[in-house]
Amino acid sequence: MDPIQTPPRNENRRCTAISELIEAVAEQQESLARILEAEHKKIEKTTQLYNTDVDDLVRIDDSVERILAAVTRLELAIQLKLDLFRDCLCPDAPCSGYQTACTK
Repeated sequence: MDPIQTPPRNENRRCTAISELIEAVAEQQESLARILEAEHKKIEKTTQLYNTDVDDLVRIDDSVERILAAVTRLELAIQLKLDLFRDCLCPDAPCSGYQTACTK
């Protein structure tokens, strides 16, 4: 078995920073998914109520529309963050803990 080479100290920091940023983006996406799920439950609950009138449905629709617009903007911001690292996700040398370097 080939020994794993330890990357230079700066490379290890770089890999750690990139990994942490990607994890943060994943957490943001999970949060947005929970927001969308809450909106779904709000719509379901509103439509299950017996005394729901058209005005209530319009208010819910307006609220959901605002939330969806906000989530869409946040997803765009997340995509822009990921695009910053598109060219540096696979270093020539593997990060600590990885057996091989990424192949493009």
